[in-house]
Amino acid sequence: MDLSGGLHIATIRGIKILVHWSWSLIFTLITWTLAQYFLDQYTQWSTAVAWMVAGATAIAFFLSVLLHELSHALLAQRYGMPVPSITLFIFGGVSNIAAEMRSARQEFFVAAAGPGMSLFLALVLGAIAVFVGGDVGEVLLYLASVNALLGLFNLLPGFPLDGGRVFRSIIWAKSHDLTKATRWASRVGQGIAWVMIAGGIFVTLTYSLTGIWYVFIGLFLKQAAESAYQQLMFDRALQNVRARDLMRAPTDPMPDTSSLQRIVDERVLARGERCVLLEHDGNVTGLLTTTDLARVPRDEWMTTSARNAMVPTGEVATIAPSTLVSDAVRTMAERDIHQLPVIDEGRLVGMLTRGDVLNHIQNRMQFADRPASMPSRNPVDRP
Repeated sequence: MDLSGGLHIATIRGIKILVHWSWSLIFTLITWTLAQYFLDQYTQWSTAVAWMVAGATAIAFFLSVLLHELSHALLAQRYGMPVPSITLFIFGGVSNIAAEMRSARQEFFVAAAGPGMSLFLALVLGAIAVFVGGDVGEVLLYLASVNALLGLFNLLPGFPLDGGRVFRSIIWAKSHDLTKATRWASRVGQGIAWVMIAGGIFVTLTYSLTGIWYVFIGLFLKQAAESAYQQLMFDRALQNVRARDLMRAPTDPMPDTSSLQRIVDERVLARGERCVLLEHDGNVTGLLTTTDLARVPRDEWMTTSARNAMVPTGEVATIAPSTLVSDAVRTMAERDIHQLPVIDEGRLVGMLTRGDVLNHIQNRMQFADRPASMPSRNPVDRP
């Protein structure tokens, strides 16, 4: 699920609080379910009162989720890691911590902070519910039980749940091998996901359609567990790798008056180039990619000049030789492009393409246990 974007509703300690569109679905479902429960349980309540209390309870639940995520985020900030945002979505919330934990100790405490907050809220709300009693006490008891379930569920030892991160931190501290720890936590996470999927299917077929919800959660956890391990491999393969390390030497530019057909024949087909620099009177004027070519009908290639299809120099995203490849990949993804010119003091010195990056990652994952440039880390060091 793509969690990028979302409605910005607040900022806390520099952390943007975002609400993903899918949040409205679960908020509506919880409100409707609670309203029906309150109408059945408290026959003296009017329909309007039942719906208002249900809506307020649903909001209180998501405030609990927000406190859970803030516990992660604020502790991560204390350890010096940037946390640009927290996103609330259909399956709860996620803290977007923009850096990997530097030690197993940090991972352990940041991961445990969320479930710890949920269980703390469960105890406080439960105590208040017992003290207050009555209808208000019942609502508070519901919130206490939900927070208890949220905390206990997140303590399951499978990635990417908080318990999975705690589990990973323990293996990391024992083995001093983050890759091994992530692999095992990811496998356990996938196992838990399959159990949820199977259980959800069983419940759906034998008892209630609510089992479908467990199937969806299981599928989400399975995908997240798989992608977490893949992302770690990706990050480690590109650790400290700069554009200068992977860029290819630039080819000679072609006149921007050349027809598209000429460029296809001489560069795309003959040399396998997917992007071509263009010049006029010795000055680089733009970049033409196969994506730009595809926008022009083939029967017009012979009569269309490259100048009319290229991206002008002023609009071309560029990077420096010292740019981290991981940052360059992010730029490519954001702009939906496949290559970046490498510029040094105003001079074109190379081209970095997605294909070159992917080849490097595949080679690193296939032939190296760990990136040669990756510094050794003591996973139990204090920050």
